Amino acid sequence: MFRNLFSPDSGLMITMTQLTDSIFLSLFWILGCMPVVTIGASCAALYDAAFRGFRRGEKHCWQRFWQVFRGNWKGGIVPTVLVLALLCLLAKGLILVWNGAATGRISWILFSAAAFLGVTGLGILSLVFPVLSRFENSLGGLLKNTLLLGLANLPRTIGLGIVNAAAIFLCARLVFPLFFLPALAALVSSLLVEPMFRPFLPKEAEE
Repeated sequence: MFRNLFSPDSGLMITMTQLTDSIFLSLFWILGCMPVVTIGASCAALYDAAFRGFRRGEKHCWQRFWQVFRGNWKGGIVPTVLVLALLCLLAKGLILVWNGAATGRISWILFSAAAFLGVTGLGILSLVFPVLSRFENSLGGLLKNTLLLGLANLPRTIGLGIVNAAAIFLCARLVFPLFFLPALAALVSSLLVEPMFRPFLPKEAEE
């Protein structure tokens, strides 16, 4: 009984391995984000490694993380700067609208509309680095294709925005989730993103 319990193929060991991988990937993501300009490469690597490790069952997903990171750190610098600038503008706009609604200067209906647009914008921006990890694009092509992909799959894009907004909120408020939540958020994101990618992937790669 105990021999089966601790077998590499047992449910317990698979679960323990996945928990360990989520912690390692989250820590690697934090390390990759520290230079700031490599945040994009780190996000792309986290998404790809989480997808392959958790959903494809590939072993040593942390090795995949650094492989994708090295392949994208240069190409991810400009997209990182653009995404961070847009995120700052988005956050500032939402804070202004929230303050206006809280003080009665604008209606809560207007705030709800702004929040909806904000979540949609966050979802589109969250697509940039998964696209970077899976497809070869110029900078213009990356931004254009991400925007078109997000708008063409709006319900999934909104869901992606909600997932990442919740992850950002929890990590900012509690800190402790930083040690495992980034990898789990990437895993949940892959459930929304991969169906968007499917029409553009070769059949054998999809399988």
